[in-house]
Amino acid sequence: MRALILAFALAACTQPAPAEAPPPAQTELVQRIQADLERIDRELAAEGVVAAGLNETADLGGGLTVTPLEVLEDSRCPANVDCVWAGQVRLRVNISGAEAELISDQPLATPNGTIVLAVVRPYPFQEWPEDEIAIPPYRFGFRRD
Repeated sequence: MRALILAFALAACTQPAPAEAPPPAQTELVQRIQADLERIDRELAAEGVVAAGLNETADLGGGLTVTPLEVLEDSRCPANVDCVWAGQVRLRVNISGAEAELISDQPLATPNGTIVLAVVRPYPFQEWPEDEIAIPPYRFGFRRD
């Protein structure tokens, strides 16, 4: 009898563990958002672009620095919507010690050179499934023009 109990105990120990359930399939929207974030991250890392978040300083060299202070407007057309106007990002910044306003893709001349707000992450989507993918904090890409 003892041998039978021991045999059952050993058999129970050799059973394979149940397989873990595969993660749920990502929706097409989540895949599109992730691809967009990866694309923007490449743009932020491109040659000649210096990235910074809010209250971080980007040094573009030659005495030209920029610190994003506040997003005043983000009226960009969501990626999954057809719009008549593409929209813009208006950003209050400190440029080499003086406050200014930058508007996306519009060059701003300063005593130390011309600066452009060239890249902004994240790009808006009409719907953002926050339960599946968190909205990342703003990152801004600046370049000399």
